[in-house]
Amino acid sequence: MEKHGSELLGPLYKDPIISFSLFHKFSVQDPEVYWSIVLKELSISFREAPKCILDRTDKSKRSGSWLPGAVLNIAECYLLSTTHPRKKDDNPAIVWRAEGDSDINIMTLKEVREQVMLVANVLDVMFSKGDAIAIDMQMTVTAVIIYLAIILSGCIVVSIADSFAAKEIATRLLISNAKAIFT
Repeated sequence: MEKHGSELLGPLYKDPIISFSLFHKFSVQDPEVYWSIVLKELSISFREAPKCILDRTDKSKRSGSWLPGAVLNIAECYLLSTTHPRKKDDNPAIVWRAEGDSDINIMTLKEVREQVMLVANVLDVMFSKGDAIAIDMQMTVTAVIIYLAIILSGCIVVSIADSFAAKEIATRLLISNAKAIFT
């Protein structure tokens, strides 16, 4: 809002707090402009660009079709280098505190990318795009790295709650036809 508020709202823009309702109204009334800015600010890059932001020609789809024809890999958008001025290798990418620990841990984008690439390279050798790979573990940094690696390699993540009993885990694996599981 600070970066684009004046441009989009003109003299009505005061600051992000005071102008929030006006900005929200603009985002609803002109979603094509709003979402094109959001996609750019988030460094979302498409393998195949959408035909438009919002297609409202099919009246049977009450909310329209968002980003029709778009193909992307969100892990690529997150991990890969970009020309975006605020996305640098030394930026914090994952911030966490281990249970029972008061220290805050930080991994940079470069560190996360390196870890994800290690796992993704192994997945690329062992599995095919579209294969289902399960994760049955607590939500840790390791789980996040594995999740991103599965997405980056073009496989499908099967999330299994770490609290599930063996029978429920087996059911998830059968239903998803998972080729592997990280535990």
